[in-house]
Amino acid sequence: MAFWRLSTLSNLTNLYLCHNNIHNFVSHQGLKGISRLDVLDLDWNMIDGNKLRESLRALSSSIRELSISYNNFKGTILAEDFHDLSNLERLTLDENKNMENEFFESIGNLTSLKALSLSYCDINDTLPEADWFKMKKLEELNLIDNGFEGSLPNSFVNMTSLRILKLSQNNFIGRFDSNIATLTSLEEFGFVENQFEVSISFSSFANHSNLKVIRGKGNKIIVDLQHNLHTWIPKFQLSELSLSSNIETSSFRLPKFLLYQKDLVILDFSSLKLEGRFPHWLLENNTKLTEVTFRNCSLTDTMELPLRPLLELESIDVSNNTIIGEIPSKNISSIYPKLKNLNMSRNHIQGSIPREFGQMKYLSELDLSNNQLSGEISDDIFEDAQELVLLILSNNTFEGPIFTIPANLGSLSLNDNKFSGKLPSNIFNTSIILLDVSNNHLVGDIPILLTNFSRLSELRMSNNHFEGSIPLQLTQQLRDLRYLDLSQNNLTGLVPSFLNSSVKFIHLSNNSLTGLSKKMFNGNSPLVMLDLSYNEISGNIQDMMQDLSYTKLNFLLLKGNHINGDIPKQLCQLIDLTMLDLSDNKFLGEIPHCLGTMPFDNKNLDPSLKASKGSFVVEEYTQAPLPSEHKKEKASFSTKKSTLTFTGSILGYMSGIDLSLNKLKGNIPHELGNLTRIRALNLSHNDLTGQIPDSFSNLKQTESLDLSFNKLSGQIPPKLNILTALEVLSVAYNNLSGPIPKQTNQFATFDESSYEGNPFLCGPPLLRSCNPSSTNISNDSNTNKDNGSFMDMYVFCVSFVVSYTLALLATAGALYINPYWRQAWFYYMEFFSLKGYYFIVDNFCRFCNV
Repeated sequence: MAFWRLSTLSNLTNLYLCHNNIHNFVSHQGLKGISRLDVLDLDWNMIDGNKLRESLRALSSSIRELSISYNNFKGTILAEDFHDLSNLERLTLDENKNMENEFFESIGNLTSLKALSLSYCDINDTLPEADWFKMKKLEELNLIDNGFEGSLPNSFVNMTSLRILKLSQNNFIGRFDSNIATLTSLEEFGFVENQFEVSISFSSFANHSNLKVIRGKGNKIIVDLQHNLHTWIPKFQLSELSLSSNIETSSFRLPKFLLYQKDLVILDFSSLKLEGRFPHWLLENNTKLTEVTFRNCSLTDTMELPLRPLLELESIDVSNNTIIGEIPSKNISSIYPKLKNLNMSRNHIQGSIPREFGQMKYLSELDLSNNQLSGEISDDIFEDAQELVLLILSNNTFEGPIFTIPANLGSLSLNDNKFSGKLPSNIFNTSIILLDVSNNHLVGDIPILLTNFSRLSELRMSNNHFEGSIPLQLTQQLRDLRYLDLSQNNLTGLVPSFLNSSVKFIHLSNNSLTGLSKKMFNGNSPLVMLDLSYNEISGNIQDMMQDLSYTKLNFLLLKGNHINGDIPKQLCQLIDLTMLDLSDNKFLGEIPHCLGTMPFDNKNLDPSLKASKGSFVVEEYTQAPLPSEHKKEKASFSTKKSTLTFTGSILGYMSGIDLSLNKLKGNIPHELGNLTRIRALNLSHNDLTGQIPDSFSNLKQTESLDLSFNKLSGQIPPKLNILTALEVLSVAYNNLSGPIPKQTNQFATFDESSYEGNPFLCGPPLLRSCNPSSTNISNDSNTNKDNGSFMDMYVFCVSFVVSYTLALLATAGALYINPYWRQAWFYYMEFFSLKGYYFIVDNFCRFCNV
């Protein structure tokens, strides 16, 4: 950039140099020649912070607005660096990296500033006291999302011209009453997601006459004595008020100053524990309202309509309360003529859906899920709802056939009801993007009427009575399909090919599918989850493993089929795998050694599986409106002697291998000890031989280890007792021998059931004590790396000799002591001897004479 050429443009007032990779905007003092420069924008460049001071000296003192955002400064940037810009009124430094709180220590030098913005700079420190009191002209201050800690500076009180104050997404603490009370020019105050203690009485705002907007969700809402004892009439009229608490509070009434508010447009009291019924008076007093949110507020009683129409109201959210009764049906379309979004989910509402919903021509999102609504839904109820794009009726007791789907509907959730009959044949010909009809009583074949314009992305039809084969059109023509769940039905035939599909999650478990298509996936398949558990699939999986070897598959679940042959070595190419279940099949051969070279690391999870505030959710791929709650991905896996369904964030935590209930043979590969991040390993009910590998002592994160019902021999590796994460261990019903590892760490919690069926194991918790000589021999055998059978033979020989000798001595002693027994003994010995002699003579000697 040749800045010296700009000096010839002496009358230039506005200069925008965004996205130019500028490192330093000083060149022969060229900018000084632009004496009338008013606005300079240098966003999205690469300005070196070390040279910033020199660069600022080159700027004309006439500049009023300067923006240097989205850069990566080096070195410390201070407010005094901008001191020479004596006319600077607006300074924007948003999303600059390496900014520090030292910038504010000289903030008083910028006395001409009217607007200062340093949002999203990740400063993560306290906000210095500094000399904020000199900022007499400052009208706007934006410090959003910096991680500031501690209290607000006391010198804030003198910024009497401040109109807009944005402090959201930080960690400020304390009560801001004293700091904010003097800012009587304040019009907009945003402090979302901090740790302020906010008095619900709002008495500190009593002298504020200009206040219009308060955004304070996610703080500590507290109740003071003035809330109940003092009524004050506010001087302001709010247009927006949003509050919610990030801690559990006791019940309280709405602040009394709301009685005098007439101009509210947006009202949000999410997660405040309010007393009593829905405040209809608040809606009636504020006829300009467009958005009302009382989500999770402990509201009770019935939901009634206001006495007069709210002509501007577009959104009502009263979800997750304890509202009872029926949905008001009379005149709802005339009381809320412009209503677009209605969310009444997670209440105790009964009755049926009012037919007037179909007459609300602007209604676009309706969520009535998780209530006690019942009955049949009229086929034409939503026939005229042309704007309806999201409809959620899940978790109720609706019954009867599914109604006609509106043509423009994008998301439909009817799961967990009692709908019956067949799925409408034209359902995939609509604009539907997300369809969930799982957990109902639907029957018949899956409709195959599809068009090339179908945008279906998520299809959930599990736990119904669908039958027949899976239509090829479902996997071939739905190019946008990302999620498919047809599990727990009566589907038959082959698992179809997904060659032309972009599906990432496939759930086909608990059906009667009998085989696999020859070519199922291509090399570019984005597959993450494949669950074919509990079907009738037979044959081998060599071809499918070859197809899957190029994918980033995380979950492979084939449990409960009739698959045979060896475990393919191509399986080891699935390096992103975190959960593998091949149990209850007919696999033969040995466990592939390469299985132990796989990471089984949760860090390899697909990006479409996200952890968000503790919820592990499936990424939505469409632009359709989303349900009130994301659908959580899940998978069933056997661990700790039971089958568990891992859902949400727990699924991201779990990793495991289950090869149980097969016909695998040979030794356990010592490489499996390299699976240091695995949570569960189950090799039970096979024909495995040899010893338990010593390398299993490396399974530091393993919580469940099951080697029972095999033919393992030798000693349990003593070092296994260092596994502090191990909660369940079973080596029952093998041929193990020798002492059990010392009962330290988790081994102190295992009882006899972990070791039963091994007659030559000894030591606690078993009642059999270990013979020192046997122990020494066992240790010697392990030291010499014998195969473990020496211990078994030694014990057998000693036991046999001792038992035989004792039997002879007991017999001789009895005959010596009792003369009657002695006489009978010799009598019967002579009798059986003669009988045997004549039997041989009569039956064999005659053949000899011949």
